[in-house]
Amino acid sequence: MRSLHTFFILLGLSFLSVSCGGSVVNEGENYGDLLGTTDGLVLTQDEHEAGWGRSECDLCHNLENIHLTNRTSLNIDMEAIREDVLAEGITSCVTCHGTNGVE
Repeated sequence: MRSLHTFFILLGLSFLSVSCGGSVVNEGENYGDLLGTTDGLVLTQDEHEAGWGRSECDLCHNLENIHLTNRTSLNIDMEAIREDVLAEGITSCVTCHGTNGVE
């Protein structure tokens, strides 16, 4: 019985090592090119139904996992944007994305 238990532990560890290895690049949350939408970077109720009217962006969006990749055709300094977001937190969201329906 002990050898069966050991077998399953080793099997689990081998799956873990295979799935966690490699050079996986985190490209962050992907909402496509927001500049190509109706109001550009400013969120609309149609585009942001589940979060519309909420001011706590970080309840759904992990600030460590956003603005990692430039998904626009413009030359945008994503590193500067990330620095602002990480320094200012969710107060920086309104600068580019509007009020999200919050009055």
